Amino acid sequence: MEVDARRWGVLAVVAAAQLLIVLDSSVVNIALPSAQAELGMGDAARHWVVAAYTLTFGGFLLIGGRLADVVGRKRIFVIGVVGFALTSLIGGLAAGPWMLPAARAAQGVFAALMAPAGLALLATAFTEPKERAKAFGVFGAAVGSGMAVGMVLGGVLTELGSWRWCLLINLPLAAVILVPALRLLDDSRGSAEPGYDLPGAVTVVLGLGSLIYGIGEAEKTGWGDLATLAFVVVGLLLLAAFLVIEKRSKRPMMPLRIVSDRVRGAGYVIVFCAGAALLAFYLLLAYYLQSVREFSPLVTGLLFVPSGLGIFLGSLAAGRLLPRTTPRVVLVIGLALGAAGLAAFGALEPSSGIWSLIVPAQFIGGLGIGAALTTVTKATLDGVPGQDAGVASALTNAMRQVGGAAGVATLNSVAIAATRGDGPQALTDGYVAAFLVGAALLAVAAVVALVATAPRKEPVAV
Repeated sequence: MEVDARRWGVLAVVAAAQLLIVLDSSVVNIALPSAQAELGMGDAARHWVVAAYTLTFGGFLLIGGRLADVVGRKRIFVIGVVGFALTSLIGGLAAGPWMLPAARAAQGVFAALMAPAGLALLATAFTEPKERAKAFGVFGAAVGSGMAVGMVLGGVLTELGSWRWCLLINLPLAAVILVPALRLLDDSRGSAEPGYDLPGAVTVVLGLGSLIYGIGEAEKTGWGDLATLAFVVVGLLLLAAFLVIEKRSKRPMMPLRIVSDRVRGAGYVIVFCAGAALLAFYLLLAYYLQSVREFSPLVTGLLFVPSGLGIFLGSLAAGRLLPRTTPRVVLVIGLALGAAGLAAFGALEPSSGIWSLIVPAQFIGGLGIGAALTTVTKATLDGVPGQDAGVASALTNAMRQVGGAAGVATLNSVAIAATRGDGPQALTDGYVAAFLVGAALLAVAAVVALVATAPRKEPVAV
């Protein structure tokens, strides 16, 4: 009984840490205008407050996963939590225009240590299928609802206090995670060989960094800009070189057996598509609510509650359904519901009803995406050899980050291209076009799930 209680304590710690990581990617969005005005930021510095966190988080994830497997998952997790808290403090006390983006970049590095280590600890703590499904249901609720929680929290803290509290709030939250983590987590390592793949580490950081930066720049410059395309192409070439290095390395940072499995590979594609649709949806709906409907940051944040609630409930439902059915069934139904929720925004107008369209469509879409995220996270870790759990979890997070960056850049470009003229109706038409593309992405993911996630003929040993 004590062992069971300890495992569920591990789940609470890891889920809380993941919630902190995800909400920090959105909590400053609503507070950004206030921070820019107080710190005297130019547009470039403002952009980097958001981009620096995404760039370093995505770029360092595979290194974080490898360090967790080699150095020890508890040790890397604790270092990540402490470092995240300290860099949040620096950001909250920022006194100049570039101090805040620099702190956000450092936050991303420590988040890249915390995320894969935590997920690997969860995967190794829960091995019995029924319990593992429930655990991933709770974890999926934290991952999926974190973005919405961040939007709500950012609006509340900015409206009632100061933008600085969007970062300073991380200190007490990190303390709540750190104290039980030191007591409950058991350290584990994945590999008996302590070697490092330095060429692989360099190429994957530069490759992911260049790719995420280029995709992020496309949001501002468009896909036709040569400099933007150069960063994307260089990133892809470096990642291709990384795969070659990993194939030849004696101690690869990312063993290729992780991505060669059919179900796991399809899972990474689904994570990419879901991340792209969800992050872009949150950003563009926030634009609509503030620029077309002229709601305050507080009201805008609160209007994301239905989405967060839907994701939370969908994740928990998936955790209960998975022991009774196959992941493919839950994935297809969840992604179809998510696509239906986003497609409902095809009827959006400048005066659309909050309760007749915006709230129910968010809730339905959230239910589906929550169920899908929980299921696909479990699918990408099921069958992974114990020594590779950190790297596999890092790759899941990396695909979500790259997908999110690609989704924001692409769907924002779609919205701009579809906006013909000025005024609320023109802006709304642009957002509608982007929401429909997001729905199409989730529909594609549902097809991938239907075709490629059939149960394996033989179980893969964990």
